[in-house]
Amino acid sequence: MTVWIEGATGKAGRRVVEALTAAGVPVRAASRHPGDVKGLVTPVRFDWYDESTWAPAVGNAEALFLKGLDSDEKAATIITRFLDAATSVTRVVLMSAVGVDKTPDNAPRRAVELAVEKSGRSWTILRPSWFLQNFDEDEWVFARALRERNELYAGSGKSKVRFTDTRDLADAAAAVLTQEGHEGRSYTITGPEQLTFGEVAELLARTSGRPIHHVDATPEEHRAHFAKSGRPEAWVDHMLHLFKLVRAGVFSPRTSDFESLTGKKPRTASQYAEDNWQPQTPS
Repeated sequence: MTVWIEGATGKAGRRVVEALTAAGVPVRAASRHPGDVKGLVTPVRFDWYDESTWAPAVGNAEALFLKGLDSDEKAATIITRFLDAATSVTRVVLMSAVGVDKTPDNAPRRAVELAVEKSGRSWTILRPSWFLQNFDEDEWVFARALRERNELYAGSGKSKVRFTDTRDLADAAAAVLTQEGHEGRSYTITGPEQLTFGEVAELLARTSGRPIHHVDATPEEHRAHFAKSGRPEAWVDHMLHLFKLVRAGVFSPRTSDFESLTGKKPRTASQYAEDNWQPQTPS
């Protein structure tokens, strides 16, 4: 089996590539700027908004790992056309997010879930919580403000989140892609502990030795902060909606789905911090 992986250079996709190739599974690593063939990895150029890239990128892959289009109102239509064109594919694993199944059917991410379910392929949906790697890898969500101003900018109050390590998401994805019995099922992937964004800021400060602090922004301040990214307004709206869900407690429940899928315990925020936020040694 060959697996096509969307966003193969991103914070989730590249870990899925690593998890699958470690299990001996060949992958077609899709991104807008592919690199060179290496071992079991065949990089392929792919762009959701350039249909001419679709068929060559998928090639003869039998399975797909999709993360979809977060905020495009036409996302479900685009993905339906893509799946119709991917004639060699029999299995689809979609990375969605916690709580998407409780949103209206016409919300972009929920519409994508429904499109995958109706695709005629064997499907599995993974719904991870907020990724820990957003703090050091996602420029416009957290990473730039943390790097430049030691600010963890998050209008979240005392609401708690069970943050997920992308390595755990990758292990779960590898499990459902390489094992039978997950067809037509959805899994929620959460971390083992509840933390506020303020507690995360304290953890990163202790580990890094930097004066990192939580900025508990108002919705208006948060909108202005995200607007500085230059990203589309739909993305800004999407981010504000996510923080509304944080304040509503949507990301606080725990599931045992990760343990059931992998037989392992999920990584803690402290493990993530130790791996990524140690003080830099002067060269």
